[in-house]
Amino acid sequence: WAAAYTAMFQKSVDTELLGTLVGRSTAAIGSILADHSGYPSAKPELIKRKAKYVLENLATIPLIPGIADFLLRLTKAKIPYGIASNAPRVFLAAALTQHQLPHTFYLGLEDYIRPKPDPEPYIKGAKKLNWQFSDHNSIAVFEDSTHGIEAALGAHMTAVGVCSQHSAERLLQAGASYCIQDFLDLEFLDEHF
Repeated sequence: WAAAYTAMFQKSVDTELLGTLVGRSTAAIGSILADHSGYPSAKPELIKRKAKYVLENLATIPLIPGIADFLLRLTKAKIPYGIASNAPRVFLAAALTQHQLPHTFYLGLEDYIRPKPDPEPYIKGAKKLNWQFSDHNSIAVFEDSTHGIEAALGAHMTAVGVCSQHSAERLLQAGASYCIQDFLDLEFLDEHF
């Protein structure tokens, strides 16, 4: 977002503002940043530039440490899982392919009427896993955003904060039951998975 904003408006965007946008949908972030620039009508072009930048630089965008091994671990243990993201499906497909990440399914922004912080993404994900609503509290959701944690709690699931974007304190305040620094936090993962 910062690169697209700077290229488009010839000025940098406040990093504090960007921090408040983590976990929001592409459309919401595009609207907020376009409004912030003083050019609300620039939203579609800003979104287009951000998507282009991300897809062109996907190989250099680092994964959260340990995520590939964690997904393999879930696969080998036959623990059902999926991905529910506010990112567009084209980005998710490209990222999963680029990083050769195992997955059973993924849901992206186009799959919902109401993206996170609404619980709809996680409720749809649970349905794809054939989980009944009464079983939702046994679903662990790994989230790096406060909006995602809000969505998980709204779906009556257990939120595990991943401290890639925010501090553990902030994620716990948002309602996470636990926090991990990354997927190399083997003590937590061994105890729960």
